[in-house]
Amino acid sequence: MTPVEKIKRNYERLPYPGADPRIVEGKGGSLPPLRWLQGLGRPGQPKPERVLVAGCGTGAEAFVIRRHLPKAEIVAVDFSPRSIAVAQRLQRAAKLARPITFAVADLTDPGLPAKLGDGFDLITCHGVLSYIPEPATALENFAAVLRPGGALYLGVNGESHPALRLRTWLAGFGLDVETLSEERRLREVLKIWDALHDDDLQGFASMSPSYLASDVCGSHFNNWPLTRWRALANGSGWELAGSWLLPLALRLLMAGEMHRSLFQTGLGELAERLDQARPAGFHKLLLRRPETPAPTSEKALRWTGIYSPRFLKPAADGRVTVVLHSSLFNLSQDWSLTSRQAKALRELVDAGVTPKGWLTQWGRSEAARRILWLWAGFGAVA
Repeated sequence: MTPVEKIKRNYERLPYPGADPRIVEGKGGSLPPLRWLQGLGRPGQPKPERVLVAGCGTGAEAFVIRRHLPKAEIVAVDFSPRSIAVAQRLQRAAKLARPITFAVADLTDPGLPAKLGDGFDLITCHGVLSYIPEPATALENFAAVLRPGGALYLGVNGESHPALRLRTWLAGFGLDVETLSEERRLREVLKIWDALHDDDLQGFASMSPSYLASDVCGSHFNNWPLTRWRALANGSGWELAGSWLLPLALRLLMAGEMHRSLFQTGLGELAERLDQARPAGFHKLLLRRPETPAPTSEKALRWTGIYSPRFLKPAADGRVTVVLHSSLFNLSQDWSLTSRQAKALRELVDAGVTPKGWLTQWGRSEAARRILWLWAGFGAVA
């Protein structure tokens, strides 16, 4: 039996995340907030009209998106017929005002673009590509069905994801990691593991059987550093638009001005370097298709709306402190701006995009450019 066949067998036996009716209410979805997906992935554009949920399981993420995008056309696919049947049953019971189109489809099928059609504004693929042997094929298919200006959210395992270490550890207890045949004993042993770990990728002993079947007892894992995921994405025609962990890492580097050594490093390379220093267990990434360079030398910046600015009263020297706050990341940061920069920031926030000549007003000094560079890393501008 091939790895793909084993994976499919597991999901046919234990569809993920299950058949709990609360899934339809948005309970159990793991997607980042739509404000982040939209603000960094599709800055300045209207809400998505056509969304693809790639690898939907029993529909958790699709139902979350339906709640936030009641007017959008949502297509959700999975290679497990039983998972799709469960999702369709949950949807019929919920009687959604605008149904989701659930369909059986393999993300690595060369015929997927012809089956789905193109014109998707947003594609979400959470916790899927880490478990299939040919993720590059799926990324190529996603590129083929995306509308210009669209975005792809990708949730994938990182280098420090515990799955492989955990499997080796469980095998030492004589447990068969290919099955859940000894589930009770498996959970007893997992309690020991959980007691020794306190990060957000633990708590395995209380996980559902369907989660354990994939994240612990699965037959294939792509637990890769960001460098490898990004190289794979670049090879399929994607560029990194944002990483969920980057703002939190940058915030740590703001203390002691440690970020200065990284100044002017591109967004993708910056995220890679920080992941190399502290490998993530899970990556939440936003990808876009590279844009054609503008004929002018000045590239427009867009205010993403992820941060709210608060302008304090000018100081005696005329400088203005601006507090940027993001409820998504629970981050607040003070920025000391000149009165001219504060005026330019107000214009950017109000208009949503920088007008021609805006950078001249903002300033081209290294200090001024470094603020914009940091704001791009934090996700305030794109």
